[in-house]
Amino acid sequence: MQNWILGVTILAFAAVAHAEDSTATYGGRNADASWREEATARIEKIRKAPLKVRVVDAQGKPIRGAKVHLRQQRHAFGFGNILNPTAFQLQGEDGRMYREIFAEHFNKTTFESGFRWQNWYLPARVGKLDEHKRLLDHMIRFCRAEGIAIRGHYLSWAPLGRDHYKPTDYRKHPAELWPELSAHIDEMLAFTDGRLEEWDAINHIIGWGETLATVAGSDDIYARIIRHARSKTDAPLWVNEGQILPGGSRVDDYEKIIRYLVENKARPDGIGFMAHFKTESLRSIDGLREVYDRFAKFGLPLQLTEFDIDTRDEQLQADYLRDVMTITFSHPAFDGIVMWGFWEGRHWRPDAALWRKDWSIKPAGKMWKELVFKTWWTDEKQTTDASGFCEISAFLGDYEIVVEHAGRAVTAKATVDKSGRVVTIKL
Repeated sequence: MQNWILGVTILAFAAVAHAEDSTATYGGRNADASWREEATARIEKIRKAPLKVRVVDAQGKPIRGAKVHLRQQRHAFGFGNILNPTAFQLQGEDGRMYREIFAEHFNKTTFESGFRWQNWYLPARVGKLDEHKRLLDHMIRFCRAEGIAIRGHYLSWAPLGRDHYKPTDYRKHPAELWPELSAHIDEMLAFTDGRLEEWDAINHIIGWGETLATVAGSDDIYARIIRHARSKTDAPLWVNEGQILPGGSRVDDYEKIIRYLVENKARPDGIGFMAHFKTESLRSIDGLREVYDRFAKFGLPLQLTEFDIDTRDEQLQADYLRDVMTITFSHPAFDGIVMWGFWEGRHWRPDAALWRKDWSIKPAGKMWKELVFKTWWTDEKQTTDASGFCEISAFLGDYEIVVEHAGRAVTAKATVDKSGRVVTIKL
């Protein structure tokens, strides 16, 4: 009887929780919100450029009426997700699906835990560091083969956190901090050897509780980290923090520490925003734009580095993903959106996944595909004019161009950047 009552209570609680989810919303969700038209116009202006193709014959004379198919292959903008080292190694159907879906849908990644300090010194203590390095090397080679840019996460983590976060209790042994931290940074940079496109130099730079700055006695420890890393690598060095977009409790402190770094010869190369939203923390779209504009004043690239939406309301998740991605893609300071997980079977917040555990796709996953590979994707067919030219407005990125005329066909590659591209193809 008690078990039955408990079961009914749990079901009732779940029903109430789901009802609360289904009534949640956010500012700017309505279809006629004024921000939508403005965002679309900005996307057309800043994310596209002219792609001109000129088709000529063997003597260089223009060919009229040639059929030209311009097919985008890859975005210049980073549309990414994390790779979890454990899930990456899975065998069987789940492992195959995990790797295939990732490679098909994302052009940028962060290894969820591979470069965290504890995942280097803990394996070293039990003689498994070489094994860990082999796994990371395999993941790096996989990404490079698939044309997937890698964001290193991270060179340092500011909060002291739990005991296992750092190899030494720096509260008791502060003199050991810099020698051990700088040696670890050197080791990771030497191992990756320029194969990563960028790094989180300092993760959770504001943090909570005791931090590296607490031990070191000042924020100069963060400037020192960036200056030291910059002497070892040419890869861009970013700072990263949460509670900026959802919550907003660290906005002022984040702006202050970035200004400090700029003024102390440790200007970061980019500013990252963790974006872990929950049902109750969905900031309005206008509110997001206000924060974006505030940090864009530093003149540095911005990026959503850890984006997910934790809610059981799947339509709410899809709508908010659509609108966050749209306002972000439409902002000229942003160069990427990296989500923090895609499969429910390996996600720190399972309700935030884009694919369910059985690999069926959720509305949010469909929305990702719709935006990245249809709405913001170029695939057009044209016919050359009397001058042998055709022209389209193309989303920035890599293209395959197929030209056909009089039974002949030629395929060419091209990359469209902000200045546009003119391609001459000879038949």
